[in-house]
Amino acid sequence: MLNFSFIQSLECWSDAMKVSSENVSYQDVFDAATRLLARREHSATELKRKLTLKGWPSALIDEAIANLQQQDWQSDERFLQSYVRQRLAQGDGPLKLAQQVLQNKGVDQQQWQQFLASCEIDWQQQCAEVVRRRFADNVPDSQKAWAKQVRFLQQRGFTQEQIFAVVQRPKNWS
Repeated sequence: MLNFSFIQSLECWSDAMKVSSENVSYQDVFDAATRLLARREHSATELKRKLTLKGWPSALIDEAIANLQQQDWQSDERFLQSYVRQRLAQGDGPLKLAQQVLQNKGVDQQQWQQFLASCEIDWQQQCAEVVRRRFADNVPDSQKAWAKQVRFLQQRGFTQEQIFAVVQRPKNWS
């Protein structure tokens, strides 16, 4: 049987974490934003979304984020560098990375394109490294094994050109 009192206590706790709109100062919002940034880099959109979910007033959030950007404590460029480095280490490809950055993290298309042009990532090399880590240089010996490697790389967000350049076809497959 489910213990609903635990779920209710979680709901009460999350409500208690929201801020009442009375007696809210700019400094409170600024401090909340800096606490979030102290843990890791955030995009401006992501930071605004998190602060809004906590119940802070939108005008104060915008002012705090603008001040953080002016002081260079919040930077979408730095966020992109940190986030892409982390996702590359996990083996993500360009399609998955773009989808995560543009949809989930709130970075605009133009900024993403500029970042990609400046960072010069060798996606084919990244794809080869993911294959090596996952399949330990095993050349697929059947069409089924080849398809498994291709599907894995597609799920990681690599393009067909990158995948087909890296994954070797089985020798007995014509």
